[in-house]
Amino acid sequence: MKKIFTLTAILAAMCIMTSCGDKKDNNSQSESSVPETATTSEAAETTAESADTTQAETVSTKPETSVSTEKSVNTSATSAAVNDDSAPFLIPAGRGIVFPNPIEDTDDSALIASAQKLFEQACETEWNFTVGSPYEVDQSVTVKNSYGWDCYLVTSDGITSLDDVRLDYHKIFSENYEDNHLEEVFTEYDGRLYCLCGERGSNIFYIDSKITAVNSRSDSEISFTVTDYYSDDDFGGGSYAEEREFAISLDSDRAWRVSKFTLPY
Repeated sequence: MKKIFTLTAILAAMCIMTSCGDKKDNNSQSESSVPETATTSEAAETTAESADTTQAETVSTKPETSVSTEKSVNTSATSAAVNDDSAPFLIPAGRGIVFPNPIEDTDDSALIASAQKLFEQACETEWNFTVGSPYEVDQSVTVKNSYGWDCYLVTSDGITSLDDVRLDYHKIFSENYEDNHLEEVFTEYDGRLYCLCGERGSNIFYIDSKITAVNSRSDSEISFTVTDYYSDDDFGGGSYAEEREFAISLDSDRAWRVSKFTLPY
């Protein structure tokens, strides 16, 4: 009996020890799993931070994309404006007028606008070619023209003859416009060109000129009324206006140029 009790006590003690060992192992297992959980949390936080960074980078690129789009829109708008067929006229490198539509389909306001531009260019061209010189000259080298007037050597590149002068002059004036008066200003001698460089005064009462009406039109010529405005108020004479005819013609290169003109000053 005493032996049975002793054996029972030993077995009970062994069970207790085994139970404690299992608990220790379980605790160790639980403790070892904590770092894994922490690592998982850190990975989650890293992923979140990466996502935030990616989102921030994506947001920061949006304004750049918007700017690029805006530039593209502006460029398209500019191109459309340049190629707009509704423009009243086109000016190819200062060489006359080209209308985008047939003359019969072009309204008076567009014709007047084009004529005003050509009239202003004609005034500037006529003045430059007949008063002073449109080119550079060397006043130390002179020859006398057929009238006995001193003319100075033209030194501008590419201008060596009357033909070169006429090419420049007829960028604005029609190929049929009379240009014999240029021979009074320019003269050729020994393969070189000389210019009179004459001076004269202008009409001190002149103010401005406006194309005020379309008189007639055809496929080859358009006639206008130009009104020149003057004022001698400072001398007690008051203001006045004069009306003249101004015309443009279609040249062989299909550009419109000045064919009838009077310098108003």
